[in-house]
Amino acid sequence: MSNSDSTDQPPINPTSIRRVLRIWHSTPQLGKHPLARLKLVEARQRAANYPDTLEDRGRALRDVLRDAIKTFPHGGDPSGSEAEIKFSDKEWRPYVILTERFIHGRSPDYVAAQLGIAARTYFVDQAQALSTLADILHRREEALLAEPLPSSSPPAADRPARPTLAEAIKQFEILPLDTLPAPAALPPGSLMPLGRNPLFVGRERDLKTLARVLKGGETAAIGQVETAATTGLGGIGKTQLASEFVHRYGRFFEGGVFWLSFADPKAVPSEVAACGGVGFMELRPNFGDLTLGDQVNLVRAVWQEPMPRLLVFDNCEDPELLDRWRPPSGGCRILMTSRRADWEPTLGVKTLPLDVLQRDESLALLQYYYAQADDQILDAIAAELGDLPLALHLAGSYLARYRRAITPAQYLAQLRDPALLEHPSLKGSGISPTRHDQNAFRTIALSHDKLDPDDPVDE
Repeated sequence: MSNSDSTDQPPINPTSIRRVLRIWHSTPQLGKHPLARLKLVEARQRAANYPDTLEDRGRALRDVLRDAIKTFPHGGDPSGSEAEIKFSDKEWRPYVILTERFIHGRSPDYVAAQLGIAARTYFVDQAQALSTLADILHRREEALLAEPLPSSSPPAADRPARPTLAEAIKQFEILPLDTLPAPAALPPGSLMPLGRNPLFVGRERDLKTLARVLKGGETAAIGQVETAATTGLGGIGKTQLASEFVHRYGRFFEGGVFWLSFADPKAVPSEVAACGGVGFMELRPNFGDLTLGDQVNLVRAVWQEPMPRLLVFDNCEDPELLDRWRPPSGGCRILMTSRRADWEPTLGVKTLPLDVLQRDESLALLQYYYAQADDQILDAIAAELGDLPLALHLAGSYLARYRRAITPAQYLAQLRDPALLEHPSLKGSGISPTRHDQNAFRTIALSHDKLDPDDPVDE
């Protein structure tokens, strides 16, 4: 099979997934579908020792889709019979919608009736399910693209030996606390879908604080799990700070760095399982053939070993979710990003509340995008945007994209309109370094909606 460049990869979106699920029963048709060219499918085909035929490529694609679909249920076994599924249970809806509609060929009206919901609700849930499935596949594909394919890896005898526990602990012990290490490659087997943002500015003190919290002192506290969380409203730069920490300090965690999205609680099992697969920890040759539950159990068992590892729980908002998935012991360190500022004391979470950027940092960021602009104009733009990192990124991107059509002074005048957040520059476009929503209005509204008017602090 050819190893095409990542730019040739097919688009992973709800539309493409909707089409491929409609031909679920025909492996030859699945093999012809553009999604069969995914690296995920190629890796699955190799792991399962499927022949290089159109039909077997379709089998591999179906395996990949099935593994992702199995992550939807919460609180039950998706392999059980339909009679065992409580259709009225809202948490089962995405799974039932996908399996019934596309695998078993039921009509939307039939599925809606079984779920006890209106047709309009059905289509809303269906859209969300397809979007979630697309997001799961996209993250897995991006993570796999960051690692060499098994076919291009050197033979086992020629691969660099994995560090011993003693060597890994020694490396962790030299993690610096008073100086900021330069960005460096991550340990082999790491799962990190986000590349380093070359426009990252500031936050040096915050990075050092995270290092001190996660290291747990001058010596490596391998026997306990230290947890740090970067908290703050949407757009403040939580995920960006976590990503920068990974690319600067990840090398000191010889057991690997594993980035998991906790935005969708139902998808967390698949995020965990992916850490043990091809290109990452590679816990077993037949790892891809195991059930999702067995894959998760294997990964969690390894996480309780004393080997230093860094786990990043991005968008973790639920204390129970943290308590469920955090290793109870071992060498792992957990770095979270969260809007939540209050955590149960028993969880031992040490929070790092983030503020907006300092003005000189805001200016440095805007100058990356528009170096020729007058500093006073950029200073005024930063003031109008409240030094919020997301808004500054969007504004800088807008100025760079339309530099021939609008000057910074004209843009500043537009920002001073009362409907500031409705300006097209703040509604998001282009590439997001964190793959999060780039709409400043929606991001801020999401944080605002979480406030409790009966709480004096929130009020």
